[in-house]
Amino acid sequence: MSDTPYGGGHPNVARAEALLSVGRTQDACDLLTSHTKEVSHKDADVYALLACCFYRMQKWPASLVMAESALSLSPSHTDGHIYRSEALWRLGRADEAVTAAREAIRISPHHQTPYQSLSAALRAAGDLDGALAAANESVRVSPESVNSHFARYSALMDMGDKAGAQQVMRDVLSFAPEDADARAILAGLKDEARELRLPELAKEYAAALGSDPTSAYITAKLEDVALRLVRRTRWVALVCLVYAAVVSRAFPTGDDPTSLPAPLGPRMWFFFLMCVGWGLCVWRTYFKLPKGAQLTLLSVVRRAFAAKLAVAHSLWGTLCAVLLVTVPWTDRGYEQALAWIGGVPVVLAMWWGNARRRNEREEAEKAKEKRLKSARERESQAAR
Repeated sequence: MSDTPYGGGHPNVARAEALLSVGRTQDACDLLTSHTKEVSHKDADVYALLACCFYRMQKWPASLVMAESALSLSPSHTDGHIYRSEALWRLGRADEAVTAAREAIRISPHHQTPYQSLSAALRAAGDLDGALAAANESVRVSPESVNSHFARYSALMDMGDKAGAQQVMRDVLSFAPEDADARAILAGLKDEARELRLPELAKEYAAALGSDPTSAYITAKLEDVALRLVRRTRWVALVCLVYAAVVSRAFPTGDDPTSLPAPLGPRMWFFFLMCVGWGLCVWRTYFKLPKGAQLTLLSVVRRAFAAKLAVAHSLWGTLCAVLLVTVPWTDRGYEQALAWIGGVPVVLAMWWGNARRRNEREEAEKAKEKRLKSARERESQAAR
């Protein structure tokens, strides 16, 4: 986590650092592990780098062991305290993580990373005000550190201040306009605030993915937007079906003419309007998207069962609408049955999908609240 290079001690250490810088974490870990077996001299920097490797691989117990090994050799090793803090709060030992982060700050008060670790540990402990204060101090120490601003963003999100979180992402983009994560997160926050339409959201995620093509997070967000675009086509199918039922006189009301079959002219005119409507829908949903978003949408339709099901629903509703206006029906019972057969499955699928996604969001919010509540309870018990 520190910006201090370790490579001056041994060529293997320098090579491991280079491997870590290009994302080859496993190779760096293997090199450092073999290095510790080959040399008799124990080096705190090597164990700190191993802690970094296990940290990136999300192997928290191993990262903690390596960090403590580094500290046993050099008690004032800043990165040793930082990785120890990061591993501890993920293992549910938030109070110890706070202590480790404060020790890293004592050793390196002018470096931003220990403040970021303290902010994360305090968030895990439920002290959101303290976490925000630590993140603000990290930003003060290094105003153009992306990670410092992200620590502040995380604290604000836990506090429910989404407007403040948006501003933090704008601050990041002001000095790092190519930062893919900041652009994607800002787009997501705008989506939650309903400030962006889906095509605009897809453009933002596609642009962010262009800056970081390997980001699994941004790829997943773009695929989610593509799925939402596909699902919205069912509304077009339902509108077409409703108007087709009206034009074909399947459900006459009031003083409307009731004789069957309905006149050919209005039916063909509606058929033409339906084709135009679908053309506009496809144009806005697909052809107005950037090339990357278009490819993602096609990929989602090919791979995702939910997308295939949404396309099938749209086609089914539209087919029933076409049959209603192109066939000269003389039996209103058949017309009404066709309208119900076309509309009910689509409506039920939309209702069930919306309910399931709403429940998932509520469960996620409850889990977050439960985590914060338990952290606050642990903090209050420790204070007593």
